[in-house]
Amino acid sequence: MAKTQAPVKDLRTMPEADLRAQLAQLQQDLWQRRMKARDGAMPQTHHLPVIRRQIARIHTILTERARSAPTAQQA
Repeated sequence: MAKTQAPVKDLRTMPEADLRAQLAQLQQDLWQRRMKARDGAMPQTHHLPVIRRQIARIHTILTERARSAPTAQQA
């Protein structure tokens, strides 16, 4: 099982490559859990929204970094 919840402070200090790797891992974990929930083999369905929120946090941080990075058009 992947670590599903990291504090936002920790996420903000992570390099982009690590964030993208964690994002891919969480998306894979979410997919597997959805399939188990669909089949009825997962009694703890409350983990699904927790993973989705963590994915959203990572997307938010990546978007903030992309917007704050100077672009060649603005310079």
